[in-house]
Amino acid sequence: MKRYLLWAILAVFLAAGPMGCGKKEIEELNAKVSQMDKQLADANTRLADKEKEATDLRAELARQGAEKSKLQAERDKLKQELTALKKKKTTVKRR
Repeated sequence: MKRYLLWAILAVFLAAGPMGCGKKEIEELNAKVSQMDKQLADANTRLADKEKEATDLRAELARQGAEKSKLQAERDKLKQELTALKKKKTTVKRR
């Protein structure tokens, strides 16, 4: 969308250029368009970097979620073992 808008503005300036703009003004406008192209390229680069960072964070979150599930399962198993040992201990004491 931004690129389309940029090209539309450029087309308007180029069409209006011969009708009322001098060579100096056209050069200034071309410089501005070049600067805007550079800014757009920089923004796209930053966006790509942020998307990669977000993808990496999602992968890390998924890995940690799997690890959490594994640890919770191990915790539940240990709780069951502890409960069984406590029961066994109380039955041994009663005898």
